[in-house]
Amino acid sequence: MRYRFTPKTVSLFQIFFAFLLTLSLGLPLSASQGDWVLVERFEKQLTAAKAGKLKAMYDVGRLYERGRGVDIDLAEATKWYKKASSSGQHSAQARLGIMYFEGRGVKQNYKKALKLLNTAAKNKVPSAQFQLANMYELGTGVPQNLKKAIYWYSESDKYGYYLAKNRITRLKNLPASTSGTVNRTTAKPIRAATRRATPTAILSTITNGQWFKRKKAVGYLPSNITNCVNGSESTLHCISTSQERSTGTELINYYIESRIRVKNKSSFDIVYSNNVLSIESLSIEDGDGNLIEKTASRIKKGKQGKKRKLSCRIKNKNIISCTKNSSSFDLVSR
Repeated sequence: MRYRFTPKTVSLFQIFFAFLLTLSLGLPLSASQGDWVLVERFEKQLTAAKAGKLKAMYDVGRLYERGRGVDIDLAEATKWYKKASSSGQHSAQARLGIMYFEGRGVKQNYKKALKLLNTAAKNKVPSAQFQLANMYELGTGVPQNLKKAIYWYSESDKYGYYLAKNRITRLKNLPASTSGTVNRTTAKPIRAATRRATPTAILSTITNGQWFKRKKAVGYLPSNITNCVNGSESTLHCISTSQERSTGTELINYYIESRIRVKNKSSFDIVYSNNVLSIESLSIEDGDGNLIEKTASRIKKGKQGKKRKLSCRIKNKNIISCTKNSSSFDLVSR
């Protein structure tokens, strides 16, 4: 018997379709359609945050910053960090301080970053201690002070930031003549009339820029997430602040370390590698809504063995052209 559609059945189908459409639109776009656990966690934490729970305010900020269960929204992330930090939530103070340092979600402000990081560091938040030590080591936003850098790296190591140990060892092994300061790149912008194609001139062009790739700050050249110091008159050593990326099943926290070497009058090489700080497994569901059992990560903590190399040349003071394998791209300075 052939089924006949009547106006009544058509109406029921329309109602059912509209219901499904409502459900799909209610799920944040950046969240996986099947990842209901994170969506529910976000809604639960948001409710608690609105009720005044400080830890929930911090959690909501992190979820907005990472895009877990909700669209990435750095403005909303900083809003919740500010609410929590103003009431004394130390993890929020640390995260907000780092965002002020990097200029992410807020206008870059080293003074505010320093104040927040100092407070969080004194309250034993290791990420704040590590960032504060990095600022003192490189003299970014504060007068350079290697004794304070070693102290805060030591505190960070004590409370779980294991990569701080390598920083402590490196600073303690510096020659006595550099125990107080490190020669930083302080070259002034080169005027067109006196521009010469020397290693120092090329490094000046590099260090006077804030370099971006497709509007995203890079971690292997000077930028708002990277600090660089002179290795010699033809080399730079750069270290980024801690970064995050998701593989879909894991959240990787890492920083980038790079070495820049001038080759000739317009070209230089960049060799960089990632250093993994932490690995966080994410809750993932299968098609039936069941949690998938977590497996051991194939990524290990510490410096990754694979080094990446870029061959670059300076086009002008605002554009650097680089090649990686057979792929070319431009880096732009703002």
